[in-house]
Amino acid sequence: MIFVLAACGAAPSATKDSPTEAYTSVDGAGGDSGAYADVSLQEVGTLAQPVDAATRAGDPAIYFVSRLGTVHRFVDGSFESTAVLDIGDLTVGDGERGLLGLAFSPDGATAYVNYTDASDDTTIAALAVDESGRFDRSTLRTLLVIEQPYRNHNAGDLVVEPSGNVLIPMGDGGSADDPERVALNDDSLLGKVVRLDPRTGTTSVLAKGLRNPWRVDLFDDRLWLADVGQNRWEEVSVLDDVAKRRGATFTGSSTRQSSNQNATKTEIIDFGWSAYEANERFNDDQSSPGHVPPVIAYEHGDDGCSVSGGAVAAAGALRGRYVFADYCSGRVWSIATNDDAPVMLLHFDDIDSPSAVVRANGELFVLSLSGTIWRIDG
Repeated sequence: MIFVLAACGAAPSATKDSPTEAYTSVDGAGGDSGAYADVSLQEVGTLAQPVDAATRAGDPAIYFVSRLGTVHRFVDGSFESTAVLDIGDLTVGDGERGLLGLAFSPDGATAYVNYTDASDDTTIAALAVDESGRFDRSTLRTLLVIEQPYRNHNAGDLVVEPSGNVLIPMGDGGSADDPERVALNDDSLLGKVVRLDPRTGTTSVLAKGLRNPWRVDLFDDRLWLADVGQNRWEEVSVLDDVAKRRGATFTGSSTRQSSNQNATKTEIIDFGWSAYEANERFNDDQSSPGHVPPVIAYEHGDDGCSVSGGAVAAAGALRGRYVFADYCSGRVWSIATNDDAPVMLLHFDDIDSPSAVVRANGELFVLSLSGTIWRIDG
């Protein structure tokens, strides 16, 4: 990702629906564009540097995440006046750092957050949430810290499986070109999909060969990963049958698990970086004989340079399609989730700095790092 906005402290606000605040689908979007002609973007509110959203069982609210370190409750079309969580003293919202992800336990009583700490390391923490949706900061406890050699490629998302385990996509540690050669290294948690059991602290690796999977979506037991590219290609990959996968268990009982621990060798899906960028060879000194290619890849240029996925639509005209954006071009596309060779269908163009497309309470939202939050209607 290429995040350059300076920190700001603007209060969240809701936007009343009005035709002047809606974007309609672009003309000439593709072969099936007529079926999606009524799809539009409706501005619903603003928040300083939004990067994620989450919902919890039995709660009508949507919890939007500001990279600056706060979580804000949005209910009945309005933001509540004060943040339900503020950890701005624990992180710095700058570049690819800050409070980057939020998810809830299946019963909604526990919140999990992914943020970079004062040492710029990835930190996964848990804290209690009461029935009214208030986060109890005094209960915050660190579950896992993964050391980061550089300040970028932190990824930052996390999702919770129905089992209660937490899935954490990890970038390759940063800089450029996978300089530490960790993405395919089974003795590192960097460049991996990590499963964390919050009850025992056990970690395992389900997939490797990722560069910077900024946003992910777990839908129908498939994990969709929008992986930001290096020189030429942006890509979206899919990890199938997540619940059935054992992965490779990492050893070590320390809360701060550095990225050089040994893994028990079991099946790990290999997405190829940095032996490959998408389907092209990249680092010749890296080997990826089991390379699983992305389901879609697009070249740097008019389409953009930094994929900011992405979620599967659960309702509406786009139901069953994966919807994602590009931070550089401001384009928003969808692809069919059941095609072997899906085609990117363009819906919106020139959106300001889209940081994520997220699903919350059955609806899709496009978040702009500049502050605007849109709902996808239609």
